[in-house]
Amino acid sequence: MPRLDGNVALITGAAGGLGSAIAAAFAREGCRLFLSDIDEKGLRQRLEELQSKGMVVDGLAGDLTQQEQRQAIVDSAIQKFGRINVLVNNAGVASTKSLWDLTEPDWDAVLDINVKAMFFMLQAVARQMAAAGGGSIINIASVAGRAGRPLLIHYAASKAAVISVTRSCALALAPSGVRVNAIAPGMIDTDMLQSLIGGWNQIPQGSSAAGEVPLSAKIPLGRVARPEDIVGAAIFLASSESSYVTGQTYNVDGGIVLS
Repeated sequence: MPRLDGNVALITGAAGGLGSAIAAAFAREGCRLFLSDIDEKGLRQRLEELQSKGMVVDGLAGDLTQQEQRQAIVDSAIQKFGRINVLVNNAGVASTKSLWDLTEPDWDAVLDINVKAMFFMLQAVARQMAAAGGGSIINIASVAGRAGRPLLIHYAASKAAVISVTRSCALALAPSGVRVNAIAPGMIDTDMLQSLIGGWNQIPQGSSAAGEVPLSAKIPLGRVARPEDIVGAAIFLASSESSYVTGQTYNVDGGIVLS
């Protein structure tokens, strides 16, 4: 039997590389999907692709930094499928900036989506889950939240916050049967990573920050992850196999935090 048979999952950031890989994997495991992304065109393409394969999927584009749009996504998912069993808080942004170049708008852009929107999406879905007697929430963190990242100070701070919010919400929601966990990937071959590499490549040679550019040579398993490398942990946390797991953050990083 498929591991997620009968479940309904809401996945944010579903048009991107990791979000789309998780969506496809969940659908193969029998899960019905409601997908969201700020990229309306990309989301539509993802929906059409999955629907063409006979998968049960719907979605709504929206800006998760806007309360009305967040709530519209949650309400639409419940209206379509009657409930939400799994939330994957995957939407996120990043940018490469040195300590001296970071501005308040840089901080706001990253923290607003990676932390604030993540929490309030969690809150909105958890209300329904708690009323229904349980559910699983999966927040996408990063190993950047576990170590210093001098060219990603705001991003690393946001992902450390995701790990902290995961722990606190796991404690708050445990009596309601709602589990909250996180996945902390390392470097994943996605458009986001390519954009960051573009920023790193502009760092002047010989500068003190140049040596901090992440390289695949620093990954013990010797390569950057594919999005598909992360989905196994997501399936586990969404399924009943992890029914006694909450408040945890799983590194799926090729061992990079060991280096």
